[in-house]
Amino acid sequence: MHLAPNEDQELLRDTFAQLFAAESSPERVRAAEASGFDEALWKQLVETGTLGIRVPETLGGAEASLFDAVLLAEQAGRHLVTGPLLEGIAVASALSRLEHDDARSLVADLVAGRRIATLVPRPLGERPQLVPGGSVAHCALALEGDALVLLERQPPREPLPNLGAAALAYWDRSQGERRVIARGPVARETWESAREEWRLLLAAALGGLGRRALEIGAAYASERVQFDRLIGSFQAIAHPLADSACAVEGGQLLVWRAVEAIAQGEPDAGALGPLAFGFLAEAVPEAARRALHTHGGYGLSLEYDIQLYHRRARTWALLAGNPRDAYVAAADRRWRGARVALPRAGELTISFGFGEKARAFAREVRAFLEAHPASEWIRANRHSWEGHDPAFHRALAAEGLLFAYWPVEYGGQNRDPFESAALRAELDRAGRTTYAVGTTRIVAETVRSFGQEELKLEVLPRIAAGEAICTLGYTEPGSGSDVAAAQTRARRDDDHWIIDGQKMFTSGADIGDYVFLLTRTDPDARKHEGLTMFLVPLDSPGLEIQPIHTLSGERTNATYYNGVRLPDRYRIGEVNGGWAVLGHSLHQEHGGGGSGGNIEIDEMIDAVVAWARERKTGEGTALDDPRVREELGATAAMSEVTECLSRRGIWCGITGQPDRGEGAISQAYKKEALAEVASRLMDLTAPESVLSRGAPGAIDSGRLEFGYRLGTAFAIYGGTKEILRSIVAQAALGMPRSRS
Repeated sequence: MHLAPNEDQELLRDTFAQLFAAESSPERVRAAEASGFDEALWKQLVETGTLGIRVPETLGGAEASLFDAVLLAEQAGRHLVTGPLLEGIAVASALSRLEHDDARSLVADLVAGRRIATLVPRPLGERPQLVPGGSVAHCALALEGDALVLLERQPPREPLPNLGAAALAYWDRSQGERRVIARGPVARETWESAREEWRLLLAAALGGLGRRALEIGAAYASERVQFDRLIGSFQAIAHPLADSACAVEGGQLLVWRAVEAIAQGEPDAGALGPLAFGFLAEAVPEAARRALHTHGGYGLSLEYDIQLYHRRARTWALLAGNPRDAYVAAADRRWRGARVALPRAGELTISFGFGEKARAFAREVRAFLEAHPASEWIRANRHSWEGHDPAFHRALAAEGLLFAYWPVEYGGQNRDPFESAALRAELDRAGRTTYAVGTTRIVAETVRSFGQEELKLEVLPRIAAGEAICTLGYTEPGSGSDVAAAQTRARRDDDHWIIDGQKMFTSGADIGDYVFLLTRTDPDARKHEGLTMFLVPLDSPGLEIQPIHTLSGERTNATYYNGVRLPDRYRIGEVNGGWAVLGHSLHQEHGGGGSGGNIEIDEMIDAVVAWARERKTGEGTALDDPRVREELGATAAMSEVTECLSRRGIWCGITGQPDRGEGAISQAYKKEALAEVASRLMDLTAPESVLSRGAPGAIDSGRLEFGYRLGTAFAIYGGTKEILRSIVAQAALGMPRSRS
């Protein structure tokens, strides 16, 4: 797994960032709005060989990879590059694959800057088409029937007034010279590969635009004072920007993932590009709108740069037509067998996979899981502690798989972090709950780091053998996510402690062996300084457990501590040093992004696809309905973004990348996506979608109805998404602290 450009690509990105900063400044962008074209910038692009970046060296190009071009497009979007740069790159790239004199001659002209080319984004018909770059292009590559044609006419033409000051003009086959470049399958393949590359580059440019718009909005919010406070400290300002940051970064990663799929020839590669474009075409205009809204009335002023991004975000998203058509195309390719010619990818330097070593280990794990299949009850309850299987838990431990990354002498297999992530993904796919494994791991690691030796000898062997599981006791009735406000008291009595108080939502306490308990040991100290952590045996006298049944079907618990007497060896860390200990455990809980963040979402989508294949509507099925495929495509994009963000969180955690809130971004987006996907798919399959498990006609035994309830609960589990949004705003956007 590797999710960063290599050194050469970093240099390429920095070079174009500097070029565009100098030659496509906001002042230059404004100056070019009348024509939609900056002639001086275009001259620089020609001189630097930018138009030929994807052209083979034998034809005068740089023969760069598709990922290189994506990095260029991201910078073009950040700087609002004016002119048909992406169209020209895509056309030159596609034509350079043809053994045709006219094609090669045109490629040479494009690289040398003698002509400007664009792409007609839909097959030619009777009506003229609005073409991006059409007012300045000398020629346009188009598909007409089974022919690849080059439409030629002399520019410039007066651009049509439009929202984003783009160089738009109508083109049709009756205007100017029309030359046939190729016929038959090769014609369609060449045009399709050009269109797919252009749309992927446009998606990347939208991502760059969206990221820059959010930076502008966040910077303004970090300087503007209202009501005696920086407005960025108001959650009403910070949280919408954080939501958009999650979406835009996820969409950018999905573009990268599409490039990887194309390079590796994956069967689903044709679907990922339109999913990325459709997703960013929705997310980026919303991000730019939110960034402008942050400016208040000043955002409407033409003197402020944010309006440039706001107008172009929507314009660029619509250049290929209704962006939601991309979702339909993706659904056709994923679920109806449609095929499309894709651009060549060239060298691949990124990877979302865990690596061959992890894949080999995953095969071993899969064989183990097949030998220990989960019952229907276990699978149905894998989202809660109810699905915990003590015998399977012990079997994992016996095989060294419970904490596979631990050394062999401690009961593990000494697996590396990528192998551990692959293990978690396989457990998810097998329908096994990992709640007990996850919380026990957090506690075990904290005991290893902060526990007294006597406690380590008592507890860690039991945990390693699968004989003890641990739960978390942070939340109280009056504190919620504000865990430092805990009032459960622990007072010293010689070499013991007496604990009194109450905890809420102690999930797993009814089947667990220990609770990792946050207490207040100095009521007079400052809020974060008077806390101490303990590991409390759940069978301790004076500890009472009462069930709380939840909306998502999970049992959690209220726990009461009435004079619980505990030896000092159960103290974790220093007295009144509990905040550091808790921070260590919370980092493990929030910091990694998970393993396979979209399992629940994928299962709902799969259930609806199966429903759509079977549901008869007139002469066909529901899957023949474009509205159904559009919604399936939209939710599939959210699933892919969830997975991309999760993988990046894992990679950042394992490789020690500087913390820019990647773990919080992953969790915040998944919380939003799970609820949103469930809601959308319930609408799509109504009214049967409201039926629960066991009801006749329930969609996949009530999976959607349960998913809706689970999404509601998931938005709260592990800290509400509002907490995560605040972290994202601060860590990813550099905004002031938005919570006390």
